[in-house]
Amino acid sequence: TLISCDGHYMLIDGGTADKSSLIYTVLKNRNIIHLDAIVATHPHADHVGGLPGALSYAVCDAVYSPVAQYDNASFKKLNDSLIKHAVPLIVPENGSRINLGSAVLTVIGPTDVEKSMDPNDISLVLRLDYVSTSFLFTGDAEQEEQQLMMWNHYELLDVDCLKASHHGSYNGASRAFMQAVTPKITVVSCGAGNSYGHPHADALSEYKKTNSLLYRTDMQGDVYVYSDGKNLSVKTEKQAAGDIWTPGIAQTTVTQPSVQKPSDSSAQTGAASTYILNTHTMKFHYPSCSSVNAMKDKNKQEYTGAREDIINKGYSPCGRCHP
Repeated sequence: TLISCDGHYMLIDGGTADKSSLIYTVLKNRNIIHLDAIVATHPHADHVGGLPGALSYAVCDAVYSPVAQYDNASFKKLNDSLIKHAVPLIVPENGSRINLGSAVLTVIGPTDVEKSMDPNDISLVLRLDYVSTSFLFTGDAEQEEQQLMMWNHYELLDVDCLKASHHGSYNGASRAFMQAVTPKITVVSCGAGNSYGHPHADALSEYKKTNSLLYRTDMQGDVYVYSDGKNLSVKTEKQAAGDIWTPGIAQTTVTQPSVQKPSDSSAQTGAASTYILNTHTMKFHYPSCSSVNAMKDKNKQEYTGAREDIINKGYSPCGRCHP
């Protein structure tokens, strides 16, 4: 997400490493040679991988991240790039503010961070206020972090525009969270034909229940949201029929299948299934769960057996794939 206000710029996340040249080109084409800030919402490769491309083109005052170190190649490369370009990395305190021209961004997540939390749930979540309009940028915050924000900052969640959490994952849009946010506009950032099945049908349903206009990058490409201080307007790179969901108008939404799960009958009878155990977090997952790709090899263990036996060993089911 590229934010512009009064000639000041902020970049939030940068995609995977192969998007580094794209980020470079976007800044070059707009002649953005100075970034007030870059935000790495969390250290997963699909969020920080492309950020070195921004640092290769533009001077940057500071990079904000929820952690200073993380053990993956993309975050290490980002740190190397920060050292090369003499850019400080800041781990902001909850409630701290970042000025961007006449706009103000407030850090409202993460709160109550525990070592056992999934990296998605330590995402930096930012609320942007510009005159009387407001935006919420959520990274990959899932329901654990969302619940904490509702407890600590409920009144700050109500905004005009929501950048949907975790690419429209089913675990990124609870009923309670969407009722707290009540956005007029929701933008889902996800790749066309992605292997995770984002956006999930359950999440799309929750977005629509708020009567929010719904935009998707997998269908419409780049989405531009403008504020004049009182009202928001939206333009899109492309606009195929039926790809913008408008409250009260019946339209066809293309969704992709969610993670395949064993049948209920096999779970109820205790039949053997294959799971992936995370021996560090003590969570178990379906092999197709996206969390499995993020695990360190030393913490990953394949297990074939009954679900009940895993639970008896002290493991709890993943909140994303619900095994």
